[in-house]
Amino acid sequence: MPELPPAIPAPTPYPAPSDAVVAMLRRFPVKSMLGEQLPELVVDERGTVGDRLWAVTYADGKLGSGKNSRRFRRTEGLLHFSASYAAHPAAAARPRVVTPDGSDLRDDAHLAELLGADVRLAREDAVPHFDERGVTLIGTASLHALGGILGDTEPADDLRFRKNILLDTDEPWIEEDWVGREVAVGDEVRLRVVNRMKRCVMTTMAQRDLPEDRRVLKTLTADRGMCIGVGADVLVPGTVRLGDTVRPV
Repeated sequence: MPELPPAIPAPTPYPAPSDAVVAMLRRFPVKSMLGEQLPELVVDERGTVGDRLWAVTYADGKLGSGKNSRRFRRTEGLLHFSASYAAHPAAAARPRVVTPDGSDLRDDAHLAELLGADVRLAREDAVPHFDERGVTLIGTASLHALGGILGDTEPADDLRFRKNILLDTDEPWIEEDWVGREVAVGDEVRLRVVNRMKRCVMTTMAQRDLPEDRRVLKTLTADRGMCIGVGADVLVPGTVRLGDTVRPV
């Protein structure tokens, strides 16, 4: 009986990419101020509940921001204030704001004094205060990749990009592949990822825990079309929790 040729081993299968996992959740009660880190976020048809619900508002209706535009007026120093809710945003009369010196903001007159402008803290009315979308996401692998492009040994700090959901991811820019797709977040929430998020000069500005870094926007402009992270609309409201898996469906 002729000897049989040796069996050809089956090729080693490529491992399936692991699901992204929610690693951090943030909400920013006042537009362009620092916000709060939370164990869970509620999302509804508007987006992240309580996020950018308030803004520093000028008499002509423009909102304090890190940039000038039709809607916004550049207002220096906002990233040295922070805001949080003592109760659910729907029940809170207004968020607690901590000033750069660590004291509580007393009232609108105090805010105007500190900023040197005729401003007040006003709640969102008919037009959302979001720049684009009501829920924003970014992956850790993308932050590592950006850090490498910048020539740093550490990943870019997610605080510069002010996203609601930080995902623990294995592949850089994987969240951008979800544009135009529906994603499931945990067992409750469904989002539709709509666009890559174009960033602005705020990514370069100093804030309480970060120095100014003008390289960030220049590098994003040259290598990523000014974009990092993605924006999404809410299809099915619910609660997003730390440890939830996030996957396209």
